[in-house]
Amino acid sequence: MSQFEIDKIRSWTKEEISSPYLLISQEDYTLHLGYYAGMGTADSTPIEQLSPIYKEIIAAWLESGVLRQAGESFSLYPGSHLFKRLILDCSY
Repeated sequence: MSQFEIDKIRSWTKEEISSPYLLISQEDYTLHLGYYAGMGTADSTPIEQLSPIYKEIIAAWLESGVLRQAGESFSLYPGSHLFKRLILDCSY
């Protein structure tokens, strides 16, 4: 694991709204990277499509409490899973 991957995940998990952002599906708890797709729309990419190190770091941070689910569940588009954002816990 390098500082590059850690910094990337930190940028995805800030409380401020930004793109891209880290999501967890409320149906099957899969991890996704949400992003603004233009013209008021959003979409996501499963974390599995990125380098495996990202999933390893995120899973470890979830288990240890570094990441937490935040906000209300929402869908990215009609028919999509319901998601919650994952943000860094302020105490870490």
